[in-house]
Amino acid sequence: MRQTGSRRTADPGPARPAARPAVRRILGLLTAAAVGLSGCALYRPSPLAVGPNLRDSVQRLTVDPARLRLAPLKAIQIDGRDGLTPLEIAVLAVLNNPDLEAKRRAAKVGGAQIFVAGLFPDPQITASVDKPIAGPDTQTARAFGASFDLAGLLAHTYILHAARFTAKATDLNLLWSEWSVAQQARQLAEIAMAAEARAAVLRQVLALAADRSGRSSRALDNHDVTLQVAAADLTVKLDVQTQLLTAEHDAQKARRDLNALLGLRADVILPLMATPPVTVYDAAAISRALANLPERRPDLLALKSAYGAQDANVRKAVLAQFPLSSVGLATTRDTAGVITQGLSAAFALPIFNGGRGAVKVENATREQLRAEYQARLDQTDADVRNAERERAGAVQAVTLLASDVPRLEALVRPAIVAYDRGDIDSQTYLTLSQTALSRRADLNDKELAARLAEISLETALFLPPAESRATP
Repeated sequence: MRQTGSRRTADPGPARPAARPAVRRILGLLTAAAVGLSGCALYRPSPLAVGPNLRDSVQRLTVDPARLRLAPLKAIQIDGRDGLTPLEIAVLAVLNNPDLEAKRRAAKVGGAQIFVAGLFPDPQITASVDKPIAGPDTQTARAFGASFDLAGLLAHTYILHAARFTAKATDLNLLWSEWSVAQQARQLAEIAMAAEARAAVLRQVLALAADRSGRSSRALDNHDVTLQVAAADLTVKLDVQTQLLTAEHDAQKARRDLNALLGLRADVILPLMATPPVTVYDAAAISRALANLPERRPDLLALKSAYGAQDANVRKAVLAQFPLSSVGLATTRDTAGVITQGLSAAFALPIFNGGRGAVKVENATREQLRAEYQARLDQTDADVRNAERERAGAVQAVTLLASDVPRLEALVRPAIVAYDRGDIDSQTYLTLSQTALSRRADLNDKELAARLAEISLETALFLPPAESRATP
């Protein structure tokens, strides 16, 4: 039968909650993630060079005193109008050396590492939504949680200290590299000029020897001299020729090496200018400089900073043994509508490992750095003593030769007149001239040895060059 009256419909049961709020939350999370990603750094290509970038002239060298950080060189002024002294070359090497430029770029990584170490660990956020599609429960389940790396937070201070010490060590090592390059440039300039001076002397000797050998060869053809005499004169000529080739090779090699330090092409000719030697050291000054060297020399200070960084790593490893590593909070609602809040924590049970291995490794590394620092101190003392003795011996030799060589050269001048008059033969004149010129070359070599020993002493003591300190 058909029922009349009010119309009844079937009871659909409890209404399912709308999914719109959950969708809006998900969209909100996605929007927040997109905003966060908008602040991230983007990739930018940086292609490598396709060829060398060497300068083709001295005029293209960088001369910017503001970039010079080395205190021992700051008093040096560059004026290349009359040539470049070894000290000016040293400053130019620091400002233009390609390897130093690469190390300066690498040193900037330390600043970035400090920035990274100063950042606190990010909290971790988790969220989920589950909509039932079958079963007795009809509500949409939601879960939201936040956790934090407690171990990273506790280690943050020591990580930051280690990064700062490491960056400082990198900067000090860069400073020591600049000092080493400057002193190496000085030495190469001195070697180049000394080799060129020696070559100039040997050319004079070779001219005399060639003239003597030519005369002997013609006399041998005329049967005026014996074969032994002609052979001896030719041997002298060949010996001087060999010495000249060696001196020219040494000068050219020193100049090529110097150009490489300055970032110049090998065929560029630097206008080098010698300066008179200046020695202002005494035993008392050396002892004072050696006593406070650990507080001044960059490489020793760099080792101290590296030790400080490792000490922070030891502290971090000790702290890492703390068993609690992370904590978290969570709020959830299941499909039955039950809402819960909870606290979570992650613990490490120090049964088998407990971080003891890491502590042992960090301690061993710290002891290694301690030994390296002590070895560098010992080697520095030996370098200073050796350079001091080398300088003293070379200066003594220069003093002896400087008084005898001028007298020997004074004897050569009247010998020329006697040779032209025929009072002495060419062999006597050649022997006298060759002896005088050879002794002059010996004097130049000893002067070079004294200057190189002086540079080595200044390098080891990290002191301003004697020439710059002697300039008013």
